[in-house]
Amino acid sequence: MTERAPAHIYSTIFISAFIILLLIPLRTLSLDPHGIDETFYGRPYLITAIADLRIRIGDRVFPKVLVGEGGWLIYTAENDVEGFQHADQFSGQELARIQMGLDTLSARYAALGTTLVVVVPPNKNTIYPERVPEKIPILGDVSSLDQLISYLDLHGKTQILDLRPALLAAREQQEIYYATDTHWNDYGAFIAYREIMDVLRTTHPAIIPHPATDYEVVSREAGPLDLAENIGTTLFPEQRIQFTPRFDSGTNYKTVTVGGRRIQFSHNPDPALPTAVIYHDSFFFRVIPLLGEHFSQAIFIQNYMGGGLWSLSWVEEQRPDIVIIEFSERYIHDLPLLIDPQ
Repeated sequence: MTERAPAHIYSTIFISAFIILLLIPLRTLSLDPHGIDETFYGRPYLITAIADLRIRIGDRVFPKVLVGEGGWLIYTAENDVEGFQHADQFSGQELARIQMGLDTLSARYAALGTTLVVVVPPNKNTIYPERVPEKIPILGDVSSLDQLISYLDLHGKTQILDLRPALLAAREQQEIYYATDTHWNDYGAFIAYREIMDVLRTTHPAIIPHPATDYEVVSREAGPLDLAENIGTTLFPEQRIQFTPRFDSGTNYKTVTVGGRRIQFSHNPDPALPTAVIYHDSFFFRVIPLLGEHFSQAIFIQNYMGGGLWSLSWVEEQRPDIVIIEFSERYIHDLPLLIDPQ
């Protein structure tokens, strides 16, 4: 006959469970980690425990993130899914406004002796569409990026550097975007650098790009990247890779804060190199160390740092040889706010 545990043990278990239920916020019990108050003791551990449990029991839908096959994480905020579905079409009026704004800008800069290059890194979903769940259908015939590039080809004088062909070719050789991050890895960043260099060399022959063999690919310790961190899970650690120069770099970088916003400056002592002002978003974080080698002076201004957009006044103040405006595909509808603010 099995002996029953003493009654006081059951009482202790019941009281302990009751106290835990009182301490944990009610929304936590519904497995909503974002419902845990930020002041709650042990909040990070609870978020991780809940997120890992949800994934293990088959949950795939999280705020801003979908969990795809094999731990491939899909960003669902900032128009990313709508862009994949071609559901965010430009109107004819919007296309005309961007075209006129870019052409006006390009002509003004040309009068200053400045070359304008506009670069649009594609979303991860655009380069790896087969990894998006089939339940997310493509609704339109063309993407807004296709619309814009086609319209500028027909009506504009300023063109957008379309990185998609080069990236789609490169993905056949290795992964160029992280599985658990919204961004490209350093392989993808290097492809973007190479394509930008090809454009700039036509007007600035002093620019000589480095081949991939000039860099050593270093793998960092595996850990959660941005989308995994957004979920709070530890189940999808991923190695971050980094292109490390095999050559002695002559470029120095300095970061300052102006008006609560961060700006990065680079300096190379070679006076034959051009100067640049570069407006960018987070896709360029890993491109900056590659580009900085090729400018005697450069200023890198993050569009969305601190919220909102920087004005283009830096160009008139600095009068650089080159201006690069970079917007990732998910921000493409904000392009008029920068080039033609009203």
